[in-house]
Amino acid sequence: MMDSEDCQNRDVVNIDCFGADPNLADNSPAIQEAINNCIANNHSKVVITGKKQYILSSPIVIKSNVSLEIDSTVTLLVKGDFQVFELQKDASISGGTIEILDNSFNSTVIFLSGAQQIEIHNHTSISDINIINRTTTYQGIAIQLYCKNAWDFISFFKANSIQITNFHTALYFKTEKLQNINTPCWINANSFHSIYIDGCQYGIEIDGNSDLPYEISGNTFTDIQVQCRKQTKKVIRCSGAYNVFEGLIWDTNRMDDPPLVIEFSSISHHNYLFSNQVSTSILDLGQYNRYTSPHEESLPVYPPLALGKAHLVGNQDDILVNAHVRYTVRQLLGKAPYGGTINNCFNLLDEQSVNYLEVPSSQPVVIELDFSKQPIKMLNCFGIYFGWNESPSHVLIEYQQSLNGPWIVAKNVPFNVGNTVISEVRAATLYKVKLTLSGYTQEHKRFRINRIFAKSSLQHGASWLPTTGGTLYGDLELQKGQSVKLVSPNGTKWKVSINDQGQIITSKL
Repeated sequence: MMDSEDCQNRDVVNIDCFGADPNLADNSPAIQEAINNCIANNHSKVVITGKKQYILSSPIVIKSNVSLEIDSTVTLLVKGDFQVFELQKDASISGGTIEILDNSFNSTVIFLSGAQQIEIHNHTSISDINIINRTTTYQGIAIQLYCKNAWDFISFFKANSIQITNFHTALYFKTEKLQNINTPCWINANSFHSIYIDGCQYGIEIDGNSDLPYEISGNTFTDIQVQCRKQTKKVIRCSGAYNVFEGLIWDTNRMDDPPLVIEFSSISHHNYLFSNQVSTSILDLGQYNRYTSPHEESLPVYPPLALGKAHLVGNQDDILVNAHVRYTVRQLLGKAPYGGTINNCFNLLDEQSVNYLEVPSSQPVVIELDFSKQPIKMLNCFGIYFGWNESPSHVLIEYQQSLNGPWIVAKNVPFNVGNTVISEVRAATLYKVKLTLSGYTQEHKRFRINRIFAKSSLQHGASWLPTTGGTLYGDLELQKGQSVKLVSPNGTKWKVSINDQGQIITSKL
C-alpha cells in the first residue's frame, strides 16, 4: 500500500492505493476498484508504476473515459483462462508487458465489443504494449474486435506500437453473420500501426464479410513486421474488402506449411497488400485484390461476376463495358431511380450502381439497350448482377434479332430470388435488348443493379481505360490504314505505324 499522502493525488489514481501488491495471487480486483474510483470521482487516469510484477487472475473492464497507463518496467502476469482486459468506448491502455503463464489460457488479452458502438471522434486506443504468451500451447488471441448483434460497430479505433508473441491469433476481427441489411454490424476504418508479430499461428485474421450486413472493410495495417516460426500457419487471412496491409514477413521457410502464407477468401475484394512476398505465396480466391512487392506487381482483372461465383466461361470478355458511350441506353418506363444512373451499370466498379425503390408489377422499370447502329454479332449470353439481397422479384429479358423485329423472350423469372440472372440470348445479330424489372425480395422494398453485361463469341470486349488514366485493360488492336497519333512536348503531332518487319515508323503531321 502506498503512503496516504501519495494517494491524495486527485488527478492520477495509483492501483497500489487500492491494495495492489506483487505478493497477491490476484491484483485484478485492485485495478478494477481503481478504475471504478475514477468513474465515481470524475477522474480519468489509472497508473501502474515501478519495476514490479503483478499477478492477474480475473477479468478487468477499462471503463469509458478512463486511461490505464503502465510503466514500461511493469509486467502483468496472467494466471488462468479468462478475458484479461475489455476496453470500453473512449477508454485506453498503454505501456508495460502482459505475459500469459497458464497453459489453459485460450481467451483474449485485449477485447473490444461492437456493442460499445465505437465511431469517429472516439479516444479508444491501445499503445506501447508487449503481449507475450510464455507457454508453448500457442493458444488465445492477443487483440480481438468483435461484433455480434445488429448495430454493433467498431470504427476509427487506433492501435500503435504493439508487440505480440506466440498466440494462436495476434489480431482477430470477427463479425457474426447477420441476414438483414437494414440492421447490420461492421468493423470498419480502424488503424493498426507498428505492429510486431512473432511466432503466432495466425497473424491477422479478418473473419466477416466484404459488405453489409456484417462487413469488415477499410482497416489499415501499416509498418507490420511478422516473424514466422515452425508453428506459423498463415500470416494474413482476409474475408473483407478495402483493407490495406503494408509490411514485411520474415523466414517463411521455417513454417511447416509454406509457401501459402497469405489468403484472400472467395468473398474478399479490393484489398491491397504491399509486402516482400511474391504471388506464389498468396492464395487469392477473391476479386480485385491487389498485391505488390519489390519483386513484382499483380493486378488481376476480372469479368463482371457475382463475387465468388463463376458465371461466365470462354474468353471472359464483357462486350458491354462503356455501353452507354458506344450504344444507346435509356429507361423507357417506370419511376426514376432514387440513387445512381443506368450508366453506372457499364463500368468495372462494383461500388457504382442504379437503385430503385418500391417498383410495383403494374408499373415496372423498363430499360432498353439499342445496338441498331452497330449490331452485335453472335451474342452468347446476357446478364444482370444485382446487389446482395437487393434484387427485383420479377425479371424479364427480351431481345430483337432484326431492325424493328418482334421481341423474343430470353429469360422470364417471375419469382426471382437470385443476385445474378444469366440468359442465353443466342442471337446471330442483336439489335436491341429490353429489361423489364419490378417488385423486391426484401422488406426494404428496393433493388439495385450493379452491372449489366454480355458475352459474344465473335466480338471482343473493348479496351477500357479509366478517365483518370492509368492501366489499360483489354487488347488494343489497330488495323492497317488506321494509326496512332501522338503529340510531342512542343506540340508537334506524329503518326505512329508499324511495317511488316515489326518496325515502328513515325511521320510528322
